[in-house]
Amino acid sequence: SPVDISGRAIPMLAGMLRERGAAGTLGSLTSALTERMRTLNRQDGVLWRPGALEMLETAHQNGVRQALVTMSLEMNVIDILEQLPRPYFAQIVTANMVTRHKPVPDPYVLALKRLDLPTSGSVAIEDSPAGLRSACDAGLNVIAVPCSGAIAPSDDYQIWETLAARGLPDLVAAGLAVG
Repeated sequence: SPVDISGRAIPMLAGMLRERGAAGTLGSLTSALTERMRTLNRQDGVLWRPGALEMLETAHQNGVRQALVTMSLEMNVIDILEQLPRPYFAQIVTANMVTRHKPVPDPYVLALKRLDLPTSGSVAIEDSPAGLRSACDAGLNVIAVPCSGAIAPSDDYQIWETLAARGLPDLVAAGLAVG
């Protein structure tokens, strides 16, 4: 049966491959998936979602402290960060920095702690069911931006079809405290 893998940590994906009969150890599968992701990011470049870079820049220009909360491994994130026009993120939380991965709230809890921010005035932008659950359970205001599949409507989050043409007033309306 199909399984939604978006937002899952590479070690979790390696475990899923093992369970489905893939040859190799958990470590070797994790290494192979990690190296494949790095190759794609270097070879093809990061494919930024419409409006994503503009949103990062708008938040930066308005003094919003930002964190990247991803279940990619740190070595994969370095390749992505190098392709940004500037260092937008004050904090980065990756799969190898937490014991429990998305969909549990731990990654977001760690990011908020490192930013010294409360959940009430913080907003998470997520594109996967695992990420949505993680951010919602951490108590953040959450915006869902579908990527690899449809996102089911919920009272727990807003759905934006794209980040394009969105700005700071939209983030404030979603619950971001500025200033």
